Amino acid sequence: MFIEIFILLQIAKNIIKEGENKMFKAVISDLDGTLLNAEHKVGEFTRETVKLLLEKGIKFYIATGRNYLGAKEAMDELGIKVPLITSHGSAAFDENGNEIFSNKLKREYLDKVLDIDYKSFGKDIIITGYSGPNWFVTEDLREYFYNKKPDRTRYPKQITPEEFRKHDFAKIFFLGEKHSELLALENEIKKAVGEGNVSLLFANKGSLEVFSASCNKAKAAETVLKRDGLTLDDAVSFGDGVNDYDLITETGLGFAMGNSIYLLLEKLTDTEIIGSNAEDGMAKKVRELFNL
Repeated sequence: MFIEIFILLQIAKNIIKEGENKMFKAVISDLDGTLLNAEHKVGEFTRETVKLLLEKGIKFYIATGRNYLGAKEAMDELGIKVPLITSHGSAAFDENGNEIFSNKLKREYLDKVLDIDYKSFGKDIIITGYSGPNWFVTEDLREYFYNKKPDRTRYPKQITPEEFRKHDFAKIFFLGEKHSELLALENEIKKAVGEGNVSLLFANKGSLEVFSASCNKAKAAETVLKRDGLTLDDAVSFGDGVNDYDLITETGLGFAMGNSIYLLLEKLTDTEIIGSNAEDGMAKKVRELFNL
């Protein structure tokens, strides 16, 4: 039994080693918890790493749960212009902000989610959503978001619950301080819309996110890579959340951050866990892989 386990571990190590020796042509990185540091900012080491990567002729793409404006904010901080995969793969934009891919929540399922009395699962739970380039909330949450990130430059627009219902959304998400309350809400959403009709995931313990069942970061990345004559197999990917699972497992080589949410690590089996975002884990691994 022990011999069999040892052999399997050696095979997994060899697979990772073979992947690292392949000549990759692109890097796809998540933002929060991956490329960005603990303060949700671009560190100087990471900024310099991405520029060195591009100078070497390697393509670089951002794949995030943020909407376009949020992703662009990080891209501008990097000082580059690259394609952006946003809202968990619900939309993608080229270097100049032109939409090249879109996959919104179906109205019938969106309405069923919005019919749920989410406050009954926790009075402090809030709802917010991305509709096109817009970020909407139904409460005055400026202080809430300021406390989460005092140096933020963008805030969601407050509209009434009635106005909120009229919009189409690439993604809606419920924010809360208690993971247990959001887990209970997740189960209620599954009952309301039916299993498999929407995608539900925790980007972190305090954010339950709802988006189209037919989209993920890997599918959107495949479309964007194809535009540049590349495939998923040509790319290396990095992430820390459950929404990064498909990307990490379907690209030529994928890595999970040391600070990854436990729900992601439970699903991964033979993926290398690298340093945390606070340790510049992504940038250090990129320099190692591409000899920067």
